[in-house]
Amino acid sequence: MKFRSITILLYSLVLCVSCKKFVQIPNAKNQITGPAVFTDSADATAAVLGMYITIMNATNISTPLNGQITQYAGMSSDELAPTDLSSSDLQFYQNALDRNSNSFTFWQNGYSLIYQANACIEGLTASTGLDSSVKHQLLGEAKLMRALNYFHLVNLYGPVPLVTGTDYNISEHLPRVSEDSIYSQIIADLTDAQNLMTVTYVTGSKARPNKYAALALLSKVYLYQQQWDKAEAAATQIISSGAYSMVTDLNTVFLANSEEAIWQLRPVIDGYSTPEGNTFVAVGNYSPPQYIITDLLLHSFEENDQRRVSWVDSVVVDNQLYYFPYKYKSGYTGNSSPDENYMVFRLGELYLIRAEARAQQAGKLADAVADLNVIRGRAGLAGSAFPDASAALTAIQHERQIELFCEWGNRWYDLKRTGTANTLMPAICQVKGGTWNPNWLLYPVPLSEIQRNPLLVQNAGY
Repeated sequence: MKFRSITILLYSLVLCVSCKKFVQIPNAKNQITGPAVFTDSADATAAVLGMYITIMNATNISTPLNGQITQYAGMSSDELAPTDLSSSDLQFYQNALDRNSNSFTFWQNGYSLIYQANACIEGLTASTGLDSSVKHQLLGEAKLMRALNYFHLVNLYGPVPLVTGTDYNISEHLPRVSEDSIYSQIIADLTDAQNLMTVTYVTGSKARPNKYAALALLSKVYLYQQQWDKAEAAATQIISSGAYSMVTDLNTVFLANSEEAIWQLRPVIDGYSTPEGNTFVAVGNYSPPQYIITDLLLHSFEENDQRRVSWVDSVVVDNQLYYFPYKYKSGYTGNSSPDENYMVFRLGELYLIRAEARAQQAGKLADAVADLNVIRGRAGLAGSAFPDASAALTAIQHERQIELFCEWGNRWYDLKRTGTANTLMPAICQVKGGTWNPNWLLYPVPLSEIQRNPLLVQNAGY
């Protein structure tokens, strides 16, 4: 009952403060995540689990981690289109955001989750009454969560304030810091997290992260930072561990406790499965899906690609054919025990990270192609060979587009980090009925945040 009470208190508080600026969260929060909470293992665990509840509450506020990244970044790139062209989604689809757009939810609620992580880190660090193994696991989870939120914030907005404490008198006056500073903090948190956690999952499922979950994000961060050797090394630790394997049947990749899953989040509301299943899966043939796959993405699949067969579905409404993402098969089902969990990291992505990292290093082209062909082989496609690293890198980016479509904003981030956005987006925007401006690689800092904190500077073009 104590576990449940703390969890409910944390969850209720998140709902209460969801519309408030992160730095203005009242002191009442400290009473929930104060020192007393972190003297008891059950209470301390509940405080950390409160972060996952926030993410997976299907009717809750939008956060960077509950499917909204996939939805909005998918529209910003070339993956998704809204069927309701009168909605605010059109701003994302046509890359025409303004300072008052829905992108403010990522900023505000991302920092709300960071606050929760900071409160847990402070409480756990100061605690002297917890079993060391419990303390280390929980501290690793909290640092991983902080790093994951900052990873998405820096990729959406560029420089952002770096908040590592819970004193809002300090954080409400912080300026934006460089992307390098944010990435340094992310790497420090993930290095700590992978050292604090073990390879063993602390539950019977993969719903709480382990050492390899921290390594998965660390490998991705190194890739984004072009530290190719470190990205390869981190990915290799996971791939060579034997703890995970590529699932042969593509329809089972996203099932709970899939052998490919490194970290998944469990649904917390009866009847609701994963955020993306709830958003994308058509509920019948009486109305179009809210979001559909673009022709640009649909035509990017090679002939006989089994991902096109298993991960894309369609529905006919009023004689109109609509294609939608179908990686997750369950929307709202009414089932209290859904068989799908929300995939955070999986082995397929690690093969692609290592393939790209290897292709960027001299003498490793054959190894890069071998990793790429693991992904292609699972999709029922023939292996590839390339005359040079440049050709291989082009093929790897295409494979990332297809393997990771509609997952965690990967396509939007890839277009930006590889420098191809300004080449491809003008034509993409023309198809979408908009125009392209290089300033729009970053979302606007919410105007309300700038009005509260004069040290914040707006991104160019807004």
